[in-house]
Amino acid sequence: MDKGLPHVAAVAYILDMAQDKRKYISTQFEGVYYRISTKRDPRTGDYDRIYCFSYLDPFKKLHWKTVGRHSEGVRVQTARAARVEFLAELNAGRNPVINEAVTVGDAVDAYVAWARTEGKHVDKPLQQYDKHIRPRIHAVPISSVTTGMLTTIRDELSRKMMSPQSVHHHFSFLRRVINHAIRTNRWNGINPVASQGGWKMPKVDNGRLRFFTPSEAKILLDELAQRSPQLHDMALLSLKTGLRATEIFKLQWEDIDPRACVLHITAKGGERQTVHAPQSIIDMLLAYKRRPGEPVFQERGTGRPISKISKTFERAVQVIGNASTRSPYRITFHTVRHTFASWLAQSGKVTLFELKELMRHDSLTMTQRYAHLLPSQTAKKLDIIDNFLEDHS
Repeated sequence: MDKGLPHVAAVAYILDMAQDKRKYISTQFEGVYYRISTKRDPRTGDYDRIYCFSYLDPFKKLHWKTVGRHSEGVRVQTARAARVEFLAELNAGRNPVINEAVTVGDAVDAYVAWARTEGKHVDKPLQQYDKHIRPRIHAVPISSVTTGMLTTIRDELSRKMMSPQSVHHHFSFLRRVINHAIRTNRWNGINPVASQGGWKMPKVDNGRLRFFTPSEAKILLDELAQRSPQLHDMALLSLKTGLRATEIFKLQWEDIDPRACVLHITAKGGERQTVHAPQSIIDMLLAYKRRPGEPVFQERGTGRPISKISKTFERAVQVIGNASTRSPYRITFHTVRHTFASWLAQSGKVTLFELKELMRHDSLTMTQRYAHLLPSQTAKKLDIIDNFLEDHS
């Protein structure tokens, strides 16, 4: 495909001089050139160099591709490496030119269409993307997304007082979108929002440190029973099964299997999972006597599923005290699920791997936050030092 390129320089010079007066100057590397810019390098004051390379398409038509400017850190070796990589793509039957035209927006649209056919819930992350990120990156080719660009977006979101967790969610959505484009061969390259691309996801430490004591849990449940029996049942369901609030919201009547004592839930990402539940919980849910297709827990008087935890929960937790808004000790509905995991860890009857399965975590790293609660012999082993000193005193 690259045959005849030793003659390209002369041909290119004649063509380009006739068309736009640009002169391509050859380098020591085949097919690699530079031209003198009309702008000066701000660091040296000299006229800048613009590096580029030539290639022939499958129809033997000559093309030029710009790599970058000397003032931007591009060197002749950079242009040579870019040409080698480009030609390898062509020889493999892929068209890098088409690949480079795929924008972030193209990838987002394709991912959302696929996710909806798979029953995945993407409306909320898409709304957040449209609101906060679309204006900055939607029309940008994926190949042009840089670490600097992502850092600028991250800093802008932080200045809007967005929580680190929310910022992390935005970039996780972008990463999933581009990963999908790569898997479906819509785009080829290294995901700029992945660690291989040099980008580091925003660090988030959202681990809850606060969990209920048994007496606190009883006080809270009693308070909820007086204020909102339905909210009481939702909290008790989470405490005894570890369900997330969103999973409870989506629970429908036919998801209850009383014979097997299991619940068929819609977990994060729309995945269907099976969760075991005590007989007392099954009986509690069956007492609602809903019809097939109806949500178990409903907004009052509407029949619609609940979409968020009401302020009643915040008022109820005041009886046991609450911390400031951003504190890891603050009590939220998620504290109930955190208590479920913490009590299991403290019991000494489950291993870390078993706790991972019960919590339905994607990785053991997520479960590791409960490792310090597992019963340990470490403290007793410290007596070895005291005993050693006493024996040799």
